[in-house]
Amino acid sequence: MSDQAASLRQWAAKRNDGDSVTETETQPASPDQQQADVAQVVVLGLNTLTQEQALQAVNVFHRWAEQGKKWVGDPARWRVIPVASDYPNMDKLVSTYPRWAVWIDNDINSFKRAYDALKTIKQAGGPKRVIALHPPMTSRKGLLNNIQHVARAYLDIDVLVFSG
Repeated sequence: MSDQAASLRQWAAKRNDGDSVTETETQPASPDQQQADVAQVVVLGLNTLTQEQALQAVNVFHRWAEQGKKWVGDPARWRVIPVASDYPNMDKLVSTYPRWAVWIDNDINSFKRAYDALKTIKQAGGPKRVIALHPPMTSRKGLLNNIQHVARAYLDIDVLVFSG
């Protein structure tokens, strides 16, 4: 389980410096941890840029690892970087981070947030393949399939949806 208090302290310190792009860790990085072990992923489409919302995205990697998704590896190595769709330096993020994801929740505004996030990725010259992070859903039919279809048909982006 993550050291949530340490993660909250780190988040608060970065927020106090006025940094609008933050990383959420599943546990504090040890000094000897090599950069190669860390997998950073930019996440757009969160309801808000709060620590609680970012931890929901982090928990998806834990859930997938528990379900045996080998590509996740150690879920503690994943660092979520929550970003607002209107972040002014999106092009810098595109050139810095190769892994991107879109948060897809199950509320009424989720489709619009996901579409806006994907449109932002497209306009910034972002990756053509992004991961769909989402809470457990009973079926990928409906919301997940619709977002996947619209992204592919209108934005030329593949949204990777993993069950679980």
